[in-house]
Amino acid sequence: MTNIVAYITLIVIWSTTPLTIKWSAADVSFAGAIFWRILLSAVLAFLILKLRKEKLFIYPGVWRFYAIAAMGIAPNFLLVYWSSLWISSGLIAVIFSTTPFLIGLLSYCWLGKNVFTVQRLAALCVAMIGLMIIFADQLLVVGEKGAYGIAAMVLSIISFAVSSTWLQKMGGNIPVLQTTTGGLSFSVPPLAIAWWVFDGELPFPVSLVGGLSILYLGIVGSLIGFMLYYFLLHRITAYVVSTVGMISPVFALILGVVIEGEAFSSRLLIGATMVLCGVALYHIRSERFSLVNKSLFSKWLINKSQVNNADE
Repeated sequence: MTNIVAYITLIVIWSTTPLTIKWSAADVSFAGAIFWRILLSAVLAFLILKLRKEKLFIYPGVWRFYAIAAMGIAPNFLLVYWSSLWISSGLIAVIFSTTPFLIGLLSYCWLGKNVFTVQRLAALCVAMIGLMIIFADQLLVVGEKGAYGIAAMVLSIISFAVSSTWLQKMGGNIPVLQTTTGGLSFSVPPLAIAWWVFDGELPFPVSLVGGLSILYLGIVGSLIGFMLYYFLLHRITAYVVSTVGMISPVFALILGVVIEGEAFSSRLLIGATMVLCGVALYHIRSERFSLVNKSLFSKWLINKSQVNNADE
């Protein structure tokens, strides 16, 4: 499978995930919906691994890699599902689209890769202003719990960004199937605890829509989605993979309005537009900004050289 096909497929999956999350959480608790989804995904992944006669623990200490992968699944999705109780699926996708900013910062701090330029700093400001407008709008529309939903989503993207960057820092040639199976399997215990604390009941009876949503999220959203995600993460940088979140919110917003009838206030529309424009500006190459960046970089080199000469 080429990187482009995997990238496009992942966009489609991530675009449909927010809405199906709301559907799956309509019949069962938020903790139950994510637990049964990940449990199903982990079992299927483990069966595929056994059918291929491959081992999960391919070398000593690989469990650390799986534990870090689980960091981007268990706390991340538990927070997303809880947020879905208070905010719209489109808004969930919009907030998640800011992930590249955080991954860029973590890549600079951990991996020594500076992806920030004058253009991207400007984009960050635009997106942050948009998020502030969204935050204020949610306070007016759904009150304090809407603000809690936004806050939970912020914690969610932190968990996801830390996991993604940390996996790249660790490196290693761990196959995609093992990474997916390990990450999902290590996510089951903490999610089982959360299910027991917040729910503790079997998901029966469940509506047709709710049941199909859980199956879709378990097979497509988690198993196939994470295999594609780790496939790309092995071949391109975490920063580039995270740009999927720039495109998918647009389609998620459309699906939310068209299929679910989710309402959009003018403030929310302005805020969401600013976030998407900020994320787009973050990735679009501009010769004008490139010249500014080169000029600033040149000045920095000259100043550094002068300081070093003075020290000598």
